Amino acid sequence: MPRRRPRNRCRLVALLVLAAGCASEAREPGTDPGSQGVRVVDGLGREVILEGPAERIVSLVPSATLTLDALDARSALVGRTDFDTVSWSADLPSVGGGLQPSIEAVVSLDPDAVILFGGEQDPVTPARLDELGIPWVGIRPDGIADVLVIIGMLGTLTGREVRAAALVDSLQAELAAVAAGAPGGPAPRVAYVMGGTPPWVAGPGTYIHELIELAGGENVFADLGSLYSSVSPEELVSRGVDVVLVSDAGAFDARLTPDARVVEVGGSRQLPGPGVADAAREVAAALRRPGG
Repeated sequence: MPRRRPRNRCRLVALLVLAAGCASEAREPGTDPGSQGVRVVDGLGREVILEGPAERIVSLVPSATLTLDALDARSALVGRTDFDTVSWSADLPSVGGGLQPSIEAVVSLDPDAVILFGGEQDPVTPARLDELGIPWVGIRPDGIADVLVIIGMLGTLTGREVRAAALVDSLQAELAAVAAGAPGGPAPRVAYVMGGTPPWVAGPGTYIHELIELAGGENVFADLGSLYSSVSPEELVSRGVDVVLVSDAGAFDARLTPDARVVEVGGSRQLPGPGVADAAREVAAALRRPGG
């Protein structure tokens, strides 16, 4: 099977530069007619206007929870989900799942804003929040560029524009360094297996796919018709995989890829948030040939 260098790596770096510009736009507070307010355009293209920076936020997206912490806005968090596992979040009340949380629990926390995943999986929650007059911000952290834009957006939302600008600039530089440090030669053929039976893998347009390309690898499932999908064991075997990235090596049947190296990367690497540069470095290290 022919092997190639990922042609999209330079394009991806260029997109990150563009995303940083979009994040800069998101950091500029808008003006509400008649009063000075905070304005952001969320991941669904909705304009959200608050009277001032949000001081009470319920986060229904774990990566957003981590982003608020990175922006020194942890004090603004008043609620989380059951899937927020960082130790410091344990003292925050949970409202249940990120999709279809307990609306009663959300309301009881009297939030200035709710951050939720802007997808079609849960149309009920945003509709109920609208009925109750509770502002919400939808985010779609599908790719690395989205992560940078979301940092700028949440920086504006919380009045941490300067901190957001610095964080975006730092992550941009770190990601560019990872891309520049990727070795030449044939690109290792990589599969990111998230677990499950049959196994679920990361496809094109995903944060994980972009990490693989940025680190100099080639995602063998770049032709999937969806962001993530289950594949048959036979399909996994047939792809000629060099490296399998997994979040739990003990849960992966290495017999599915007998000729590949299986490398465990932290499960938190699946969270598209402020740890993106650390994730890129970890993936790059995993793709290096032993002794290389």
